Amino acid sequence: MENKNDKKTGHYFYRVEHETPTRFWINNPTIHEAKMAIGEGAVGCTTNPSYVSKLLAAPEERKIIRQFVDLLAPYVSDDHTLAGIVQRLAVARLSSLFMPLYTSSENTKGFVTIQGNPFTEDEEENIFSEGLEARKINPNIMVKIPVTLPGIGALKKLINMNIPVMATEIMGVSQMISICESYQNISSAAGRTPPFYVTHITGILDDYFKQENGILSDPVSPMVLKQAGITVAKHQYKLMQQRHYPGRMIGGGARKLEDFTEFVGGAMDITINWQGTADLLLEKDFPVESKIHEMPGQAVINELLEKLPGFSRAYNIDGMEPAEFYAFGGVELFRNSFIKGWQILLDYIAERRNGI
Repeated sequence: MENKNDKKTGHYFYRVEHETPTRFWINNPTIHEAKMAIGEGAVGCTTNPSYVSKLLAAPEERKIIRQFVDLLAPYVSDDHTLAGIVQRLAVARLSSLFMPLYTSSENTKGFVTIQGNPFTEDEEENIFSEGLEARKINPNIMVKIPVTLPGIGALKKLINMNIPVMATEIMGVSQMISICESYQNISSAAGRTPPFYVTHITGILDDYFKQENGILSDPVSPMVLKQAGITVAKHQYKLMQQRHYPGRMIGGGARKLEDFTEFVGGAMDITINWQGTADLLLEKDFPVESKIHEMPGQAVINELLEKLPGFSRAYNIDGMEPAEFYAFGGVELFRNSFIKGWQILLDYIAERRNGI
């Protein structure tokens, strides 16, 4: 009888890897979750500025963060600076777990991403300098940059130093076009081609669309609305393939199982949380179906374009100018979640300084 606990018999992610070019990454994991993800075939790991706040909610991880804070607090007076160091130490633990994969794959897999202080991500120099600090952890560290004007500015400096980059906070096709063409131009001038991943934050974009739809006098129907973020992401993937843009697309911000399953079959990666997504996909063990090229009917797209202003800005090639990226509602929603998570860490540092 087939043993379903034996990965060789074909768990879901194993079958996705062996039947399609789609790959699985794990997002913001505890050490235990990261080990389980690696066992199921995860080829990389993403973190964001809310990572440590998630660790503080896990009792065993909280003990580790407490040790970091208590050890460093007497020597680091600024709380934001201390938060950045604690974040890098937490990510370093993940980095070490993925280093064997990075080495065995000849530096093509096993990347672990990091993104710095969200309170200062409107400062190009801060994005760059935090990226340099993070790269001291391990060679498999990949620096995340927001696709905003400051992030695009930091990209040039990072490429010139041959540093792997993941372009994040992408909610619109115009953001993808801007960052990919920037990479092309900078890379060509510098003669360097560091690894480059291009996100689409599907589920967070859906969260923004739900907010926008909630105030419309003639709202989009729930079944149509559910397809909005996925539709933008698939449009982004299609354009990246057609235009032969540099980099590999990676889906993020998953909020439902479809934020993984709808992209299976694509030459792309998808990062998901372990709890509530990866574990459920393993439990449900769906058939592996290639759905990347399945777009909704034109009537669905037309309804979204006509009724939902944010959708047209995200979906259309010329939906936004670079100066508009930072304030786009979906990007702002994502950044606010980072600020909230970073603030939780700042509050914890203040508590520990006060002996609480």
